[in-house]
Amino acid sequence: MLTSTATMERSIRDEEGVFRLETTTRPNGHNTLRAFGELDMSTRAEFVHSLDVLASVSTRVSVDLSEVSFIYSGVANAIIDATYVHPDKIRVLAPARSVRMVLDVLGAGELFDDSSRS
Repeated sequence: MLTSTATMERSIRDEEGVFRLETTTRPNGHNTLRAFGELDMSTRAEFVHSLDVLASVSTRVSVDLSEVSFIYSGVANAIIDATYVHPDKIRVLAPARSVRMVLDVLGAGELFDDSSRS
């Protein structure tokens, strides 16, 4: 069986460092948006746009937050909002403890996909 995966990467550099998004699309429609760095006010629009575009063309989206060191509550709320626009499509993978805490406080604990945790 022949399968292919496409990955696209975008980086934004500001005075705080580098924020990066990596989008991986698969033929089966189970796609991944992986973020690196800080998801703050300055990176919110790019992240939200990327999530919305990917969710629009996917059957399932995994949002990998394992390399995110900080999440602004506005970004966390945008992830939650996206689950209403794209029901049953979005799952959050491997958030760092600080990121998980913010999402938990906002009531988004049901979005975590802990199946890959050991």
